[in-house]
Amino acid sequence: MVRQYARNYEFFGAPVGLFFTLERDMGQAAWIDLGMFLHAVMLAAIGHGLDTCAQQAFARYHRVVREHLKIPQTEIVVCGMSLGVADEGEPANGLSTGRVPLEDFASFAGFGTSRGPRE
Repeated sequence: MVRQYARNYEFFGAPVGLFFTLERDMGQAAWIDLGMFLHAVMLAAIGHGLDTCAQQAFARYHRVVREHLKIPQTEIVVCGMSLGVADEGEPANGLSTGRVPLEDFASFAGFGTSRGPRE
């Protein structure tokens, strides 16, 4: 497990490693915006036949990342992301975790029980 976790810092062998930062003085909405941006990058990668892995592990070593990439103190190192083609032979890429049903954690108000908003 320790070896696998350490692979984060090699971007799991991907040819491209991305880092995402936020200006320190930005509010909560900026964190939501960044999450949507990360999702958009990941979807765009899929559209180009590439795979991604968002990596929070880099936040733990934000000082090292900041020093090597000359990121100013006015920015927070939020996460990294691996970008490349997944190795389908890698056992970790075959992991499938269970999911609870949508109804267990979300509710929808204002819509009919059997019809969408436009019906």
